[in-house]
Amino acid sequence: MVIQSENAIKATMSRDERTIGKWYSHMQLRYSRQFVLLVFTATLLFSSFLISNNQHTAQAANPGPGNGCNWYTVHRGDTLSAISWRYHTSYWTLAQVNGIRNVNLIFVGQRLCIPYHIQGGNAGGGRSSSGLLANGVVRWYAYDALQWSTRSQVAALLRQAARINGLPVNLVLAIAWQESGWYQHVIAWDGGIGVMQLMPYTAMSINSSTGIRRDPYHLWDNIMLGTTYLRWLWINFHGYLPKVVSAYNEGGWNVIHRGIFNWRYVNNVLSLMSRFG
Repeated sequence: MVIQSENAIKATMSRDERTIGKWYSHMQLRYSRQFVLLVFTATLLFSSFLISNNQHTAQAANPGPGNGCNWYTVHRGDTLSAISWRYHTSYWTLAQVNGIRNVNLIFVGQRLCIPYHIQGGNAGGGRSSSGLLANGVVRWYAYDALQWSTRSQVAALLRQAARINGLPVNLVLAIAWQESGWYQHVIAWDGGIGVMQLMPYTAMSINSSTGIRRDPYHLWDNIMLGTTYLRWLWINFHGYLPKVVSAYNEGGWNVIHRGIFNWRYVNNVLSLMSRFG
């Protein structure tokens, strides 16, 4: 029989304690990472669920600096000339504002922006008004809070935001072009705001998740909100472009549970990526 000395026993216990301690630390780190991933995934899905399931497949209407939009739904028998006469404007103005290439071709159910001048509107790009209320709620259709911008300004900021968020620059440029044509001074008929066409409740959800209060009616905030959400999608879908692009349009929850169903949007963005690549 071999009887261990007291020092040997203590040394063995010490080694065992160190081994157990390392194992315990490893398990703590492992479960901590799993918890963070779970929280991140839940946040992503919640934010994705809030995003409109019918985002825009064309550029949002641009009423011009100092103007807002009254929205008109095209009915059977309507013509652009008749609508313009009814609202005391020209059909060329309506065509330009709504991105209509053929003035003889409008569709039943199509939403048209009828521009009107905003008293005290923000035409120069300054922060004369806020789209955020004191409690963090994002206002709907707050044309007075929209910053004005040029396409060159927007493109430069999109590239900067892409680098900050570790995203392909051509992906960010393509999404933004598809959504708004690189204009901040646009609000879609369903409430989508600015360059990245963010819905008010989507912006609030992202603000809540990040702890940063950004105003989607202000250019840089809008771009950072949109690219933050795009980064979440990029991570969750492991950089697989069709799903990332589709999720920005349809919502991540829908892509996970229903698959890609707006291939027109996806293909448009992928084509734009090649153009901006």
